[in-house]
This record gives sequence, C-alpha cells and structure tokens, in this order.
Amino acid sequence: MPEHADRQEIRIRITGTNNPEQDVEDLRAWLEREPWLSQRSHDWELRPAGEPDEGPGDMAIGIDDLILVVVGAAAAEITKSLGIALREWLRRRREERDTGERPAVAVGGGDGELRALGDPGPDAPAPERSDPGSPANGGGSTAGD
Repeated sequence: MPEHADRQEIRIRITGTNNPEQDVEDLRAWLEREPWLSQRSHDWELRPAGEPDEGPGDMAIGIDDLILVVVGAAAAEITKSLGIALREWLRRRREERDTGERPAVAVGGGDGELRALGDPGPDAPAPERSDPGSPANGGGSTAGD
C-alpha cells in the first residue's frame, strides 16, 4: 500500500485522570491550534490502548489512544514541536488536576511502543531508567542542585 510509506503515526496516551475521554478531546483541540500542525496534512484516529498493565494510569484502562497521522516528510519536523506542545498541555493539566489524579502522557510510534513524556509529577512514582549512571539509579552526581 503506497500511502502507508508516506504516513507516520504518533500514538499519544493520556493516563491517570478521572475523565480521559474529555482529556483526549481537549488535547486534540490544543494541538489543532498549533501552527506547525494546522499548516500540515494530518488526521486523527482513536485506537484501543492495549493491555491494562502497559501504563501507569489505572484510571484510563480501556480508553483509546489518540493517534496523530502525519503525511509526507513533515513528520520529522513535527516531532520536536509535538513534544513541546504535549509537555505544555501536561503541565497545565497537572495544575488543574482533581484530587487523586496523576495526569501523565506517553508518546510513541504507531506500533504501540510508548515512553512517558516529561517528569512524572509530584505524586507519581519515579520512572525506571536504563542508564546505570543516572542520578535516578543512584549513579552520577547531584552536586550543585
């Protein structure tokens, strides 16, 4: 299928909130206002989030992932801007969170492999890191903090 080669899918998963359906709609509206996206050919899809143990947000189990489908060479340009916009949306969402919520966003390719975006927030457990020298794993230096 030739059009598949021209498509790149970016999967976005919102977890840890009381109303993930509304958060998905809010995030989509937030991103649609971004000039780097509104000027490019793109589409949105919703797909099942996958297995319940895939992410940190037990409140969002069963909620669909938001898929941004970018067409053509614009995908590489969009990735950096998307990360910035998602971090800003997450920061604002965390400021407005309800009691017990731990808003988190994970992002990745259309294949379903996701990674957490940004810091986990004050109430979330620290993410596991694969770098044994990082301060999160007891290595490295935190001098000057």
